[in-house]
Amino acid sequence: MAAAPRSVQDHARRKLSKFLRRSSPGLGEPITALRDESGRIPLLELTWQRLDDDTWRITGLGDQRLDKRMVDSTIVECRVFFTPGEDCYLPGIVTALQSLITPKQAKARRFLKQHVAQVVIGPRIGASGPIFHSGRLEMDNGLGPGILLGSDLVAMDYIYGIALHEDDDRLARLENVRLESALQAVVYHFNDLLHVIANVRAQIEHDLEMGYFEFKP
Repeated sequence: MAAAPRSVQDHARRKLSKFLRRSSPGLGEPITALRDESGRIPLLELTWQRLDDDTWRITGLGDQRLDKRMVDSTIVECRVFFTPGEDCYLPGIVTALQSLITPKQAKARRFLKQHVAQVVIGPRIGASGPIFHSGRLEMDNGLGPGILLGSDLVAMDYIYGIALHEDDDRLARLENVRLESALQAVVYHFNDLLHVIANVRAQIEHDLEMGYFEFKP
């Protein structure tokens, strides 16, 4: 495997430099603030009460109360990471990194490429599948009668049907989905996206620190 031509490497450096600027700490902060200690965002919030016999019972069950403007602004902030053709598109960032390091190092980064592909494939996120399902089972959600919508599809329908564009087919599917469920879908899948962005950034910073490549003036 030969080294990439200089023009390709210069373009790759520009892409990585832009990615580091766009993925700076604080990215997606309204969503990351919802994480628990394990880095996940709980699907439901349970309220417990201790009884006189020293046992516990659930006294409340609720989901996250999400602000639509917060979710929409995070979508706009992060769209460059899952939109093909953008310099910061995550699969392209890994390819750019591979072009700047040795063939052996580039081969080792295939695991990073696989990690990205678990979340971002083509123009969508949620590549690993749904976290929950929504929509009304007895109605046709646009995919056929009796089919529930996975959260991955709900998230992308919301992103391209409401937040960024007004796609009629996506809007039709969302008619059977509560707004709260659609916002939750975006938040849960964006949490995965933000984890992957942070991991890609950490790999780039590591390779820079190790001197595997450098940004030339």
